[in-house]
Amino acid sequence: MYGDLKKGEFWLLVICAYSCMLGQGFIDNTRSVTYPLMKTDLHLSYTEFGGLQSMAQFSYLFWSLAVAMSLQKLGFKLVIVLSFLMSISGCILTAFSSNYVTVFMYQFLACAGMGALDDCPHALSSILFKKNTGLLMLLLHSCYGLGAVFGPIFAAFVKSKLPKYSFRGISFLMSVPLSILCLFILFVPFAIKKPQKEEMVKEKKGHTVWSALVSPMVWLQALILVLMTTGERATSAWGGLYLEDVLHLDPAKEGAWFNSCFYVAFTTARLVGGLLVDWLGPFCMEYIVLALSMVIFAVGLSIGKAGVYVLPFAGCTVAFFWPTFIVICMRYWKEDAAVPISCILPMQASLGIPIQLFLGWLNDRYGHGTAYWSTVPTIGIALVLLIIFHFILLRKEKGENSEAEKGLLESSATVDVSAAVPSGEKL
Repeated sequence: MYGDLKKGEFWLLVICAYSCMLGQGFIDNTRSVTYPLMKTDLHLSYTEFGGLQSMAQFSYLFWSLAVAMSLQKLGFKLVIVLSFLMSISGCILTAFSSNYVTVFMYQFLACAGMGALDDCPHALSSILFKKNTGLLMLLLHSCYGLGAVFGPIFAAFVKSKLPKYSFRGISFLMSVPLSILCLFILFVPFAIKKPQKEEMVKEKKGHTVWSALVSPMVWLQALILVLMTTGERATSAWGGLYLEDVLHLDPAKEGAWFNSCFYVAFTTARLVGGLLVDWLGPFCMEYIVLALSMVIFAVGLSIGKAGVYVLPFAGCTVAFFWPTFIVICMRYWKEDAAVPISCILPMQASLGIPIQLFLGWLNDRYGHGTAYWSTVPTIGIALVLLIIFHFILLRKEKGENSEAEKGLLESSATVDVSAAVPSGEKL
């Protein structure tokens, strides 16, 4: 399991990767409370709210792409620490925002951790997780879930204590837990400094960032992933507004409770589901959870306020989307996975920007629940594309096995001919 690393070095790096995901989940899902409050306090339209969600996606894109391009030069530790510092500064600045333009700009910085703190641990995990991949990857993502559970609870607590500061007080105090995580990582020695060893870079082995960015297969994987994550994050992005505008519930009370229940189910599934992925296989698991998710969302959104008690169970199924698909991508890219995976994440974010804008437009045009309802067809399209990708991967592996068998036959034939030639004679 540990490869060239000592046991202590391995687990310190794993804990750092898990800490990054904890911070990312906290930043991401606290928005399920702060963004509806921003909409109310700043009198935003649904289109502007959709623009704010798209900005978060663009921030994710920008910072995760910046990470992909700088990891080899700056190394894991420096990039992670800088990412935390940018998010902390954005949270503090958001406390002083007074209109849509300023909150838009400051949240661009605050959401840096959503991209950077996602890209770094995934690139690191593709190097670390060579055995028990499903288990370790699901545990990695359960840390995102823990942060996502804590975020709305933290936000609701701050709002109850400092109600007049609304989203500004929440954003300002978000800097405290983020600073604690940043300080911890700052003092951990990183045994793996960079995604690729210097010898590999000099010999130009494997993918570069640029070759990955123009690869059709990387784009296909990014498209599948963004459709999955649109479904996975629909509750944090649009669930709060659905509860407020369609079911007429308070986003800071019932909304925070709803999101926390969703992410409790989400995190529990990731904590206990890793062995299931390793047992059933990532493709089989992905097919099961995609189908179940469509059923749960369709039922929960069809029964009005009673759906509040059904929809959180979708957290049990969408929890598997992202980490299981990353395991699938690792199977496709094998030893060369670190760079392609670090590029897939910003690429899926780039595709997510127009999707969120489109969902905001749908809500304005066709009714307040449309964006959340769109989760069902979005997951359905992801399922179809996953089936196509599965066939592509099986064909690729069949070709690789054929080439390996051919190589073995040629090697054994050479050995047989060499043995048949008497000593001292030349072929």
